[in-house]
Amino acid sequence: MKKIILGAIISVIFGSAAFAADYGAAGCGLGSLVFKENDMTQVLAATTNGTFGNQTFGLTFGTSNCTNKGLVKLAMVRESFIESNYKDLSRDAAAGKGEYVDNLAKLYGFSPETSVKFAMLLQSNYAAVFASNNAQNAVSEINKLLAAGNI
Repeated sequence: MKKIILGAIISVIFGSAAFAADYGAAGCGLGSLVFKENDMTQVLAATTNGTFGNQTFGLTFGTSNCTNKGLVKLAMVRESFIESNYKDLSRDAAAGKGEYVDNLAKLYGFSPETSVKFAMLLQSNYAAVFASNNAQNAVSEINKLLAAGNI
């Protein structure tokens, strides 16, 4: 009974966001692919999502009709790239250009034309991004710089 009440409360709070997406109140996941939107089938869709546990996976990796575009996966790819290429990326960032900076710019969604601005941002903030010699810190600092609207 508590789960039903909790589900109803969550539906009321987050329902408007769900209707703006390509799925109904049950949210994204396998259920949204199998059952189309109407009141009765949303119960089946929610049950399918809960039974198979695919909604969390879909939100994390951008599958099963989930619309986060795999942001967690992309963040992991960026961090892995930085960690695997830290020394070369650091060298390129210090120079303000290079293959590793260009590839990281692509992972952040910059076009070849705008990757120059990204390289300049890394170069001008080199100490903050690369001072700790830690890939996770570098990702965090780059994300802060981009969130601050420096480009």
